[in-house]
Amino acid sequence: MVRSLYSGISGLRNHQVSMDVTGNNIANVNTIGFKAGRVTFEESMYQLLQGATRPAGNSGGTNPLQVGLGMSIGSIDTILTQGNLQTTGQITDLALEGKAYFAFSSGNGTYYSRNGGLQLDAVGRLVCPTNGFTLQGMMAASDGTFPPGSKIGDIRVPYGEKAPARETSTIAYSCNLDSDSEGLGTVAHTNRFLTRASDTATLTSLFDSSGNDLGIEVGDTLLVSVSGIDEGRIVVTEGMTLNELATEIQNYLRNDAGIDFVAVNVTANGEIVIDTSLSANVNGLQIHSSRPGSNSYIANALSFPPSIEAGSSYTIDGLMVPAVESSLLSEIFDANGEPLGLEPGDVITINGSIGGNTIEPTTAIYENPDLTDTSSVRTMGDLLNLIQQAYSLPETDGTVYNNPTVSINAADTADDRIPDGAIVIRGQREEAFSLTGLSILSNNFNNQTPSPARFNANMTFTEIQSARDTGVHSTSIVVYDESGDAHTVTTTFIHSGVPNEWLWEITTEGGEQILSGNRGRITFGQDGSPASMNFDDSSTGFRFDPMNGSNIVSIDLDIGTPGSFGGITQFRSPSTTVARYQDGYPMGKLQEISIDETGEITGIYSNGVSKAIARIYVAEFNNPAGLFKVGDSMMAVSNNSGEAVMLRPGVGSSTKIKPGALEMSNVELATEFTNMISTQRGFQANARVITTSDSMLQELVQLVR
Repeated sequence: MVRSLYSGISGLRNHQVSMDVTGNNIANVNTIGFKAGRVTFEESMYQLLQGATRPAGNSGGTNPLQVGLGMSIGSIDTILTQGNLQTTGQITDLALEGKAYFAFSSGNGTYYSRNGGLQLDAVGRLVCPTNGFTLQGMMAASDGTFPPGSKIGDIRVPYGEKAPARETSTIAYSCNLDSDSEGLGTVAHTNRFLTRASDTATLTSLFDSSGNDLGIEVGDTLLVSVSGIDEGRIVVTEGMTLNELATEIQNYLRNDAGIDFVAVNVTANGEIVIDTSLSANVNGLQIHSSRPGSNSYIANALSFPPSIEAGSSYTIDGLMVPAVESSLLSEIFDANGEPLGLEPGDVITINGSIGGNTIEPTTAIYENPDLTDTSSVRTMGDLLNLIQQAYSLPETDGTVYNNPTVSINAADTADDRIPDGAIVIRGQREEAFSLTGLSILSNNFNNQTPSPARFNANMTFTEIQSARDTGVHSTSIVVYDESGDAHTVTTTFIHSGVPNEWLWEITTEGGEQILSGNRGRITFGQDGSPASMNFDDSSTGFRFDPMNGSNIVSIDLDIGTPGSFGGITQFRSPSTTVARYQDGYPMGKLQEISIDETGEITGIYSNGVSKAIARIYVAEFNNPAGLFKVGDSMMAVSNNSGEAVMLRPGVGSSTKIKPGALEMSNVELATEFTNMISTQRGFQANARVITTSDSMLQELVQLVR
């Protein structure tokens, strides 16, 4: 009877311990970083009533007879599962995500906790507010680095600490310079002027009498034929002339058509003459092109009668070519092949505006009989000189192409946008020299026929390019000397007029003295990335004297590298280049801090500088469940926990820090309530054992009655 009483008593006592643990768990359901406990039971010792026997012969063995003497506490374990994180927004609230612990120093020893609800004390140390223990980590050097040999100790946030000024050593540029930034001048042209072709005129420059371009091109095949004879093929070569064409036609007629002694010649005026005075009839002579685009004009311009009788000749005239400077105005025709209508004595007047300012009218007399009058105009060259003088134009347009400012667009090598034989005027670059209101007109001095109306009509100007200022773009940035004084530096980029090349210049706004490296040029590759940056004075950087007692400031200019697009680029896009970065700053004071997942505490200073001021380290244990709880959510190393290993979170340790959050208790109320029920039932059952055993003892005592 006594054994059952003592078994019941052990059950009551140990279930009470289980209830104590459950009650403690529930009490700490809202304790930051709390880890729930768990009780396990084990059987107590047994009384042996009879030992076990071995099997003997045909008889089997018997098991031992034992009576248990109750139960005892097997263990009280700590459940180390991760608690949920609660966001607080408080920068000094830190939660651990992983198995590590914060380390705190009491001054006499080191303790460990999952409670990251920290505060700053009077001297800026991060402490646990319940007991003032100081968080452990590593403090950074003054430059924000962690030199080898740095030791772990108290973490202190030095609010109000000053960061010394730093001298600027680099300016970095980025974004784009518009590739279409070259300064332009006005380009305008008249209608085409034509003149009679000569025997040396090239086939590719020929027009008919109505001003239609025959459209002959190098490589075309001209087909010549007579009745009943196979066609002959004449391939147009570079620079082929009317004389050479006549020779080819004559060879065909003599050799292929068998017409002996026929002669084909070209006069000095470009007339093609077929001479049959010593030959037979030439019947059905035709010349046309194999290329449809030019065939009809060629066939019409080189048209022959059905038969050129023997003993006669036939002349094709009216072929024209674009006018040249040496062409006499009296021998020039308009774009339709009509005479200009000029007569001696007509006055040619030139008007217009340069940069919006009207010029003084310039006049000249066409074929002034007074040969001593230098204003007399007889040739196209005379007219070009007069135009150049009237608009005060230099010899060339100042571009890399070195075009003449006033010229006749030559045949064969002409700009496709400008008709061959047209007068071309190219103004100087920039809007200040834009040419507008161009007017070159002649009056009829005697009001009689002929009238220069066709000359005036052909002098109508068509503008194909407007004047435009050279692309200029500036960007400014503040740099600092060693004392922290600010200096505004402005970089101006100007397109040089050479493709893919920009000039640059640096200026300052104060009383600084620029010493070197403030001018140069940048070239860009075809891919739009910078190819090179040169200094006019062969410097390697920009240098200036602050003139305030500080040392000379030397600054490297970083525009990027070839093939890279992180610096300045040149694409067909608006200019947006900026000086995006410089590495100097004035003196500043620590104003705010931030903490990242690796435990690095970064200070944000009033001068915009950010640098590391400390790193939080966490402790890992081989057996964290073996830590000894000492209250205030603190734990100490025990004989079975293992020694603390201090590691950097997220780097040396897999545990990460979540700033602005706290780890909640991992207590599960549903589990705890269930444990309460089972503990209560176990307690009740053990109590019933005691009362029943008592009743049995009472019956035993009463047997003596």
